[in-house]
Amino acid sequence: MLKRTNNTVFFSLALLSLLVLVKPCSAQKNYNGAGIRFGIGPVLGLYVTNPNHTKSPSQKMSALVSFRKEVRCDKLYKTFFLFGLDYFFHGVNFRSYYFKPDSVHLYDKTFPYNYSLIVNEIGVPIQFKYSFKRENNSVFSPYIAAGYHLRYLLPANLTVSQNGNNVKEDVVDLRFRNALFDKHISSFISASFGLQKNSVGGSRSNFFAEFNFRYGFSQYYFEEQYAASSLHINSYHLVLQLGVKF
Repeated sequence: MLKRTNNTVFFSLALLSLLVLVKPCSAQKNYNGAGIRFGIGPVLGLYVTNPNHTKSPSQKMSALVSFRKEVRCDKLYKTFFLFGLDYFFHGVNFRSYYFKPDSVHLYDKTFPYNYSLIVNEIGVPIQFKYSFKRENNSVFSPYIAAGYHLRYLLPANLTVSQNGNNVKEDVVDLRFRNALFDKHISSFISASFGLQKNSVGGSRSNFFAEFNFRYGFSQYYFEEQYAASSLHINSYHLVLQLGVKF
């Protein structure tokens, strides 16, 4: 209940910030730093699973593709508002039970089966960025950013194997344990540190590199007859984004 309340508060504040700040930000001249940002990069994930039904969680290949609209919010060319869309896919391996049809569900903590779960999600970010140098007259400017992100879970891909042989391949309905409005919607917050090259002296070769840490508010899980109950998974992510600005 507490996590759900926190999600609702953050979502309300995000919407309020959007309504209050978009208009003054939009009034600023779209120049040097404002515009479009497109990024892609690998993700390092730390996964925590329910120890009563799983063990040995480990990361699979993960990546993030991001699109941002950036709007300048002040006359100093240092404060910016960003919003956009992300596609985030990541995965986790762990050991757990697998129950064949009409079999007895015996929880003996042997965890004889390997699970491989691929998570697909869409994100809607709302971020504020502060540059330590003016972006209209500095070739390079380091920056920090903080944001609130809605996340929507798409169907996930699951493979169950034993001794190298696949026993089950499935598309599962992944859900959030503490959801917002819908079982597939929750949120996370992020903090970023980056460096970007700006449009100074007519240069068009603008790019950025950014480290981003993401903390989620809710565990996610799936329910299938062959799987153990309470397969709750929590994850934290460190993203390296490389991208271009237009």
